[in-house]
Amino acid sequence: MKITRYFQSCLLVEEGGAKILIDPSGHEVDNLGKFGALNAVLYTHEHGDHFDAGMAGKFVDGGIAVYANASTAKQMKSQPNIVTDGQEFAVGSVKIQAKELPHCLMWDGSAGPQNTGFLLAGRLFHPGDGIKLAGLNVEIAALPINGPDVSLKDAFDFAKQLSAKTIIPIHYDYLGGNPNVFADVGKGMGLTTKVLANSESTDL
Repeated sequence: MKITRYFQSCLLVEEGGAKILIDPSGHEVDNLGKFGALNAVLYTHEHGDHFDAGMAGKFVDGGIAVYANASTAKQMKSQPNIVTDGQEFAVGSVKIQAKELPHCLMWDGSAGPQNTGFLLAGRLFHPGDGIKLAGLNVEIAALPINGPDVSLKDAFDFAKQLSAKTIIPIHYDYLGGNPNVFADVGKGMGLTTKVLANSESTDL
């Protein structure tokens, strides 16, 4: 599985001949060509650092399979495939399961929007802006390490809850979080962390 990280929480996953993009925000809207020919786009939730309605519409209108929860789908003129908690679907040979989990609290302590994580090929979990989900063990977890109500401790606790063997830090570009600090501290806790710069890839 080849994983490329882009701005904030955007990942491009290449597996079994399929190219799957997760949470491309408006930050990438002027340079869509860098992703190449996509098979599917997944959106975890409607916040602007994860989702851009205009970009999402271009994907749908271009014949790319787009998957989003009901709340996010309401923001779009061109309707995507709406996913529900526990729903399974496939992109080529890659099996994907939608996993609902609460969005982290907002700056004022209020609840965030509907948030849907995605488990790809039974190996990689992208939780959007979620930081807690019981009952799931994964090999690779892309975890938010900074946010309105996300601390490094939350990320470490989530990694432990998921029993993840490898962590890819995400969701730190806007607020200036340092993924290398996460990696250094995590090493002492027995965690393997892959810190990826923008457009950098790793094979796992």
